[in-house]
Amino acid sequence: MRRCRSVALVTVSALLLSGCAVASDPQWTPPGWEEHDIRISTAPEPIDPATVGALSGERLRNDTVGLQARFSLLPGSGAFDDRVVGMVRDAVQGRAAAVGRAYAPEVFPLGAGLGERGCVRGATLKAGAEILADPALGPVGGTGVAVACDIVAATGPILGERVRVVAGDASGVASDETTIVYADVTTGTVGSAAELWNPEASARLHGEIVELLRREAGALSLATVAPADESSLARFAPSLETTVPGAGGSLVITIAPGFTAPELVALDVPPTGSPLVIEVPAQTAATLVTPLGATLVAAGQAGAAFENPAAPPAGRTPVDCDLFPCVALTYDDGPSDFTPGILDELASRRAAATFFTMGDKASRYGDVLRRMVAEGHLAENHTWNHPHLPDIPLDAALRQIRDATGAIEKQTGERITMFRPPYGEYTSEIVAAAGLPAILWDVDTLDWQGISDDVLIDRAVEQPRPGSIVLQHDIQPNTARTAGAIYDGLRDRGFSLVTVAQLFGGQAPASGAWRSGR
Repeated sequence: MRRCRSVALVTVSALLLSGCAVASDPQWTPPGWEEHDIRISTAPEPIDPATVGALSGERLRNDTVGLQARFSLLPGSGAFDDRVVGMVRDAVQGRAAAVGRAYAPEVFPLGAGLGERGCVRGATLKAGAEILADPALGPVGGTGVAVACDIVAATGPILGERVRVVAGDASGVASDETTIVYADVTTGTVGSAAELWNPEASARLHGEIVELLRREAGALSLATVAPADESSLARFAPSLETTVPGAGGSLVITIAPGFTAPELVALDVPPTGSPLVIEVPAQTAATLVTPLGATLVAAGQAGAAFENPAAPPAGRTPVDCDLFPCVALTYDDGPSDFTPGILDELASRRAAATFFTMGDKASRYGDVLRRMVAEGHLAENHTWNHPHLPDIPLDAALRQIRDATGAIEKQTGERITMFRPPYGEYTSEIVAAAGLPAILWDVDTLDWQGISDDVLIDRAVEQPRPGSIVLQHDIQPNTARTAGAIYDGLRDRGFSLVTVAQLFGGQAPASGAWRSGR
């Protein structure tokens, strides 16, 4: 009886199972993660500044306050240069206040090596103590402030420069701040790295990164990551200031150690112990950026070469001679057949000069005068034919100046703003009646005396101080021969070569007689 009951039970069970079987779906797959495209990556290498032709490398050294700064400018960019120079100026002023000493531009003996200027590739990636200790980057002795830079973007119309300011001494780094500045050279728009992102980007990226790390930890939950609170977003915000372009239009940010979130804590995932580099692909970044950021992403997607803007001539670029050590090279008695060679040497170094030219040569050398002003130099007044002005009647002296002004302006189309009295001889009556400042000099090379090239170079390079006006003559063959060596020597000492107008803040000085800019 028991055996029959068991057989019946098995039979009934089999019938029930066969009658209630669920049909299978061969196309079915288990639910998976939502598509997620940001990824952990590595930081891109900086760009070699030598490949960005529009850049002007700059360098400051000041041992009185303890500072060295290397940075790159983009002549003609206006707001971009103002932003970078502003950071350098803030570093200078902060250091001067810290040590209680006034800042004034300084130069150094020949051999200082300050002709090597601009960003040093990879400098901003070094440890702060390493930057301070590097003679090419840090202050003398390693105590003070170092300003270093890297070019992080040069694509399409976008240039990006990372500027790092490190302060400290042998005992360690006291402060270390990094800022990235981007410029659209087409529109003139300038912004920080954080200003590449729109207001929603921070919260969105924070959530995406938490989700990425949760998956990396092996979580199986499909629950949505909770929105970050204000304190979490505040800790995350500095990450946006690190934004640099990656491959194919992506944007890359670096998150400082210590990143965490409740979802990660719940998985026993500790806060990150090292910098976390996150790459945001172009298609995602494009939904999270401002117009400046969109231009950067689009240029990266297109693989566009940098659109080097046409740089204004050196003599038309603003120079702060209270920050930079400036020297004004001046040339008298030309133009001559030697002048074009001097202009060539100036052009190859992006340097500027002032030429005090003769009225009786203006017509014959009109093409040279026009080249001078086209390349940003000043073509100013050295009278009609070089008389001793105090030895002739006042009306004759004024005629010498007026006639020269008319002849030079006819060729250049530029207004005469200053004059140089021949032999440096003048009277207060002549200067007042001329209505032009008389520009003299504080360094006379005496090149007209037939001195050797070595003596001429030594005088022109070693004697100037910040603010000096140097006298030479572009009718002398030795002056033409030594021009390049003199420019290189002055730059090696730390000088910026400017026009007389730049020396005086961008315009001719007030009426009177001037021997230097200081």
